[in-house]
Amino acid sequence: MSTESMVLEYLKVLLSGPVLFSLVALVVIAVFREDIKALILRIAKIKLPGGTEFNTPQSKQLDAEEEKPAPEPRANDEMPIPGLPEGLTAEQRDRVEQLIRAHIATAYTWEYRYLNYFLARGTQMVLDWLINLTQPTTYAHFDSTWLPFIPSAEERQAIIGALRNHHLIQQDEAEMISVTPKGREYQQWRGPLPPLTNGSTGRS
Repeated sequence: MSTESMVLEYLKVLLSGPVLFSLVALVVIAVFREDIKALILRIAKIKLPGGTEFNTPQSKQLDAEEEKPAPEPRANDEMPIPGLPEGLTAEQRDRVEQLIRAHIATAYTWEYRYLNYFLARGTQMVLDWLINLTQPTTYAHFDSTWLPFIPSAEERQAIIGALRNHHLIQQDEAEMISVTPKGREYQQWRGPLPPLTNGSTGRS
């Protein structure tokens, strides 16, 4: 059997459903293990007896959170996928690229679902406010604007820290704050914030 035939046989095995699913599951668990841990802790605390929703300040959420590495550029239909093995036909390469893009899209969906749980409502509102500004702003402007609504300076810092750690915003040396493309994409995916209900306690 030639080397090319052996490579193709290995690819057939690797691209089979059970093997591919197992590899993706292991990668997801390895990459998001801390996120999954924090999510489980959050779900365990999200309801009080009687069904009342309990909302945790963002500063408490950061205790179970680690800073995330900067994201790689998201793959799209025009961007070639690097690192594919040599010797693939055009049809095989297209199939592999489609599978990789599908799993990248799935990973982003899981991350955004996690952010819906991790980011406190006040943090979501700050993200919406920053996007509506349409231009970068200073930390001093953010701090003075949100002081009447979020009296705790620690909580205001935690909100900016959470958005920055997940690369939804960026802050330069002059403390100018701007929303990243990922932040805008997440907000579009999330949609409008639901109105507060009488059984919910506000959170900053």
